[in-house]
Amino acid sequence: MLQERLGLFGKVAFLVDILYYPLFNLALGLDPAVGFRGALQGLLSYQALGEYVVFGGLWLACRTGTRSLRALYAIELVGLWAMGAVISVWPFVHPYPMAGTYELLLAQVVLLSLRATLVPSSARRTLVLSGGTCLIGLGATFFASGVRDVSPSTPISLVLLASCWCIATTAFSTVVSSVIYGLRRQVRDARKLGQYTLLQRLGGGAMGEVFLASHALLRRRTAIKLLRADADGQGLERFEREVQLTSQLTHPNTISIYDYGRTADGLFFYVMEYLEGVDLDGLLAASGPQEPARVIHILRQVCGALEEAHGQGLLHRDIKPANLFLCRRRGVPDLVKVLDFGLVKDLGDTGDVALTLNRAITGTPLYLAPEAIATPERVDARGDLYSLGAVGYALLTGTHLFEGRSVVEICAHHLHTPPTPPRERAGRELPKDLCDVILRCLEKTPEARYESARAVRVALEACADAGRWTEEDAGRWWREQGERLESTRPRRGNPLLTGTQTLVPERAKLAG
Repeated sequence: MLQERLGLFGKVAFLVDILYYPLFNLALGLDPAVGFRGALQGLLSYQALGEYVVFGGLWLACRTGTRSLRALYAIELVGLWAMGAVISVWPFVHPYPMAGTYELLLAQVVLLSLRATLVPSSARRTLVLSGGTCLIGLGATFFASGVRDVSPSTPISLVLLASCWCIATTAFSTVVSSVIYGLRRQVRDARKLGQYTLLQRLGGGAMGEVFLASHALLRRRTAIKLLRADADGQGLERFEREVQLTSQLTHPNTISIYDYGRTADGLFFYVMEYLEGVDLDGLLAASGPQEPARVIHILRQVCGALEEAHGQGLLHRDIKPANLFLCRRRGVPDLVKVLDFGLVKDLGDTGDVALTLNRAITGTPLYLAPEAIATPERVDARGDLYSLGAVGYALLTGTHLFEGRSVVEICAHHLHTPPTPPRERAGRELPKDLCDVILRCLEKTPEARYESARAVRVALEACADAGRWTEEDAGRWWREQGERLESTRPRRGNPLLTGTQTLVPERAKLAG
């Protein structure tokens, strides 16, 4: 932040100079005693060029690379005192010495106040830097008054006047720094959750917001999910249940939960691993359909995470591209992480249905199983397999399983419309064995699908293209496209169709 703000200070001062000197010398050119020739000489004077160099140099020094705190302090000290030395030339070169002294004092007020406002600094540091800069200007005023005519004032009165301005400028900038620095510390403290400091907002969902955070001692970057402050009691129960259930999962393809708690004012939060990469929504938006071998590689990993969750009696209920994150780790350049168990259901808890469903559909319409629409209270592990099949369909074809103008129309397709074979939708040749696995996951009745995530994984491993997406392929892809995708926000499309929706089941039945 210090580097950014120092650069901003140099940039603003440089741009102000670019505007100030032409106007200033135009005004002098209108004075017959100076003339336009003298004004032009002033425009290209060593003083003007010196200010361009000081402020431009400060801007450029903070614009490139990453500086250490010690280096930034040195740059600030040298920059401010060089600025003080350059503007102190005015009383010596100005056509009217008194006016030159006043302009020197005015420049000190403006620049030191600007620095105190923009650059984060303690009151003590601002006092030293501002006082030192003002002393340079005061010394210039003293010596200039001895060699130039400063009538109608006397040299002593002018120095006393300059001293008053220097004291006022130093005091003002010190107070400004003290107030703003204190406010920044309050904001920083307010953004702390125990040992964690919130750095920036990463996104938000139906239940809360996610922030990038840093642990004070471990220096490890994490992601923190905060429950919305306006959540009702049921939302608090769901949030607490989400973290408790997710923390039981330890599969390498499931996002890890590190910590959980609440702030002093009762705000719920939990801490999870921070991932760098791209979700499958972003992958599809940027790269389109994926190679069959890579689709198998991705789906097998998701099956592993679901196999563990289903084995513990937990359903995800919101498997979709946005909740499947593709990242690179050392030795594993194409690792999938299953995110957001915010709609997770404990099959062993009889009160779970009343808490989370209440005869309503919970999930994302584009990836909902038919039974999640018609009889949501009877959804089991095979509902997640249907959603997984819809994700695989999207990865193979680059299009959603069903499309429509409304949520109700999408749900009606899930209930009654047979899926178009992936080869027909993609318009290209695709492996029959992989297409058959995906279409079986997309059967309308749960009984016609695979009985478990393990069975889907075994079927995927039996496909001819299984294992053909190697670590070398993945590493090459990340080197060529990874950085571009990580810096590009995925296009989410229509939020009505891609966001998590809650619908009354009877409406979806009417659409049939």
